[in-house]
Amino acid sequence: MPATRPDVLPPIQVGAWLRVGGAFQGANDPSKVNDFAMDNAYGELHAGGKIHPKVSVTLNLNANMVSFANPMAATAAGQIGATVGIMDAIVSFDPMDELHIWAGHLLVPVDRANASGPFFMIPWNYPGFLRVGGDQVVSAPLAGPYGRNNGAVVWGDISGGKLTYLAGVFDNANVASSPLFSGRVRLALWDPEPGFWGNGSYFGDKDLLSIGVGGQFQNNGPTGTKDWAEVNVDVLVEKKLGGGSFVTGEAAYYHNSVDDFSVSDSLYVLAAYATPPVGPGNIQPMARYQWAKIKGNDGTNPWNIDAGISYLIKGPALRLLATYGHTTLPAAGGDISGNSVQLGAQAIFF
Repeated sequence: MPATRPDVLPPIQVGAWLRVGGAFQGANDPSKVNDFAMDNAYGELHAGGKIHPKVSVTLNLNANMVSFANPMAATAAGQIGATVGIMDAIVSFDPMDELHIWAGHLLVPVDRANASGPFFMIPWNYPGFLRVGGDQVVSAPLAGPYGRNNGAVVWGDISGGKLTYLAGVFDNANVASSPLFSGRVRLALWDPEPGFWGNGSYFGDKDLLSIGVGGQFQNNGPTGTKDWAEVNVDVLVEKKLGGGSFVTGEAAYYHNSVDDFSVSDSLYVLAAYATPPVGPGNIQPMARYQWAKIKGNDGTNPWNIDAGISYLIKGPALRLLATYGHTTLPAAGGDISGNSVQLGAQAIFF
């Protein structure tokens, strides 16, 4: 009988992901762009690998710089100006493509934006978070810090990733609250889109027509007084045009069951075009419009428009970006509006 050979597992994978950015916006008057602040210095350290042919572990850490109104006072008080923590801590059981069971602290599957994360979407900022100065309107589904939560997800790819399902339950380590049930189904009609994660763009690597439907439910909801229910639908179209150029279109709509003066409905639409290579990369102009409806509000509803341009040196792995944004929010004393010019750079070492 031949000797049994031990399984040879692939080496552990390690990656470093970085984003730095700053914005021009008035400190006292957000409608002006006469001040500048470095508002983003963020990094992730990714590590993962197999401990068995069907079992993997993932540990991702992140660090985010914190801005203080008085940096000298913060230093004197011993505040280092950064938060560091665990982003993902996952044990993955992967018996077959059609069935995976992942548990730990992990991404909440609900929509494309959360699955993509900021590194793999065309705009610099997440949709659903509209800010003017210190005022903010949030229309995103429930999740947790960085879109993660404590829980477990059952998911699988059918027909090689033409159809993907994800269903999870999360509790945020809080036994006093009801669990959050969250799920998503994704159908790819052109190239397949397999995997747990999902990009907001594949940066010219795929011809993609993908439709997703997601939903959430939590008894007594985030306020503890009313059940939370949410449903959303999104579409991503990305097509290669030849010569290294590609075009992208994306749209999403969300509906929530909420009390008066909370966001009940929201949407965003995006269009982008990447030119053939100019020098070492592609030039990619884009525009995105966002809108939200506040239940019981008879005045202006929140809205935002972003118009930007990126230089894709290595797709999402190395890109530079500049974006002009305008946002209008309702307020007790009348509508407030803000303008900003965002500059950003990101680099990914896989």
